[in-house]
Amino acid sequence: MPSTNTAIAIMLVGLVLVPGPAYAVAVEQLAGEDRHRSAAGYRADSINATNDTLLAERYAGRLTEQPEDIQARHVRGNYEIPNRTRAVLDRAIENDSATTHSDAVSADLYTLARNATFLTHEFDTYYTFRITRDDNGTTTVRTDRASDAEIAAAVRDQLVVEYTALTDAEQRTFQKIRNATTDPDDYAYRPYQDEPVPPEPVVERNGTHYAVGVASHTDDFDFPTGFLAGLAASGIGITCILVGGGISTWNLIRG
Repeated sequence: MPSTNTAIAIMLVGLVLVPGPAYAVAVEQLAGEDRHRSAAGYRADSINATNDTLLAERYAGRLTEQPEDIQARHVRGNYEIPNRTRAVLDRAIENDSATTHSDAVSADLYTLARNATFLTHEFDTYYTFRITRDDNGTTTVRTDRASDAEIAAAVRDQLVVEYTALTDAEQRTFQKIRNATTDPDDYAYRPYQDEPVPPEPVVERNGTHYAVGVASHTDDFDFPTGFLAGLAASGIGITCILVGGGISTWNLIRG
């Protein structure tokens, strides 16, 4: 049986190892500002941007507003009387047109037109809409069912950004996303918090279009590098303390 002095040495080693996770945190803090990865993993897959149906199915929702959405708490402050405005929009979708004599509703309709290109009740049928106001103060909303070609044209106009128009940081992030997409040993790239992704969902580079979007979600706790090793060291430290304590107790009993 080892001596009591050996047991004490083992316990001291254990005491040093127990705060292992704290060491990992301290080392990361000394290394500088924390860099945390996004929980979202991005891919950049090439797509056929001449396919109207593809663009319409993927991106129509980004350009579309549902009438009920303007009553949502986080946006209703942008409208003067969202309840009455929604009623006018509902009538316009159902009847192809609707009118209002309210200046407040008219202002809301023009606000909506600045934020959306299409209207919908369900995200399977989309409508273009036009707003006109005559000399008598009557505002008319006219709607027509949007074709895939019309939606695709709006997508190309509003949701496609050229690679050369990206900032240097956005270009670097895009390239990392693209590299992960094409790497057979990888699937998606999780940007760091200071790495901006392209501002639009489609990037055009050298004539090829890439759909950039979230493809995975990782639920982790963003532990510092070395945290798991520190946790293992802590476990070893606890074991050392228990073993050393056991040896000391046994030696004490034996006299």
